[in-house]
Order: sequence, then C-alpha cells, then structure tokens
Amino acid sequence: MNHIVIIGFMGSGKTRVGKRLAKDFDLPFIDIDRVVTRKMNLSVKDIFDKFGEPFYRALETTVIKELIKDQEQKVISLGSGLPMQEQNEKYIKQLGTVVYLKGSYETLKERLENSKSNPLIDGDNKADKIKKLLRQRDPVYAKFADIEMITGDKPFEALISQLEEKLQTVIKNS
Repeated sequence: MNHIVIIGFMGSGKTRVGKRLAKDFDLPFIDIDRVVTRKMNLSVKDIFDKFGEPFYRALETTVIKELIKDQEQKVISLGSGLPMQEQNEKYIKQLGTVVYLKGSYETLKERLENSKSNPLIDGDNKADKIKKLLRQRDPVYAKFADIEMITGDKPFEALISQLEEKLQTVIKNS
C-alpha cells in the first residue's frame, strides 16, 4: 500500500504535519503512538515504566504490520523509535512513501525542553540525551527517507506547500 509515512525525531512535527497532510489530501491520519496507547489504555511513559521499552516496540511493530494490509491509503506518523528497530525495516518500506522530518538539534531541544511525556529524555541532562539520540537516529531516518524535509527553518505553511509538491511528484512516479 502506498501510505504516506512520516518519520523523525520527537518534536520534529510528525503529528502536526501528518494531520495537515491528511486534511489536505482527504486521507485518514494514524498516529502509531496513539494507537498503542489506546490499545493499552496507558500513556507511553506508563507503558515504558510498567512493561519496558522492548514491549512497547513490539506493540508498534504489530500495529504497522496490520497497516501494511490496510488497502485504504492513510497518512501515518511513526513513533520516533520505531525505525530504530531492525525488524521494522522491511515493514516501513512496505508501508509506502516515507517522509523524514529532520529538525536541527537546536530546534528539537527548544521544542522538547518542557516535555514531560517522553521517557527516553526525561530527567537530568535532557539536552545531552537529545543530542545522543539524534546522533544515533538521524542516519537511520535518512536511510528510510524518500523525501527529507527540514523542520523549524521556515514557516509551517511553506513547509507544507513544499512537501505536498514533492509528494505529488513521488506519488505520480510510483
């Protein structure tokens, strides 16, 4: 299925951009984190605390495997850690066109400094944790990307306009 799949670091704008693309292309929007938290009736942080990160990642994998079979085109926002799981590589590629929303360290740090919802950066040294995770994740995200867009360096409307133009071209050629 050729879904539009949004990946990127936490705070990169995956949900905001995904919802807007869904509205503009008249498609349903799916946020994998929300699907998992609804299934478990717990927050991401609570799932991590009670069951651990590997359990959470397994739930994400189950959800994307189900979406591969879904014949109705959607805009799908993946959790920021989902592409980091090796077993998910083949599934992400099968989902559709992958858009990597790439934020600079400065942009992401600013957007995440008051976040209390992400267990991977909570606590002390949040800036160091962001920097370390970003270094690990950026090359993986880039490897999946059919389209790469920089976030935080231009107004939202300009980003959406450029992205929609690129998506039209990619979808037309696929």
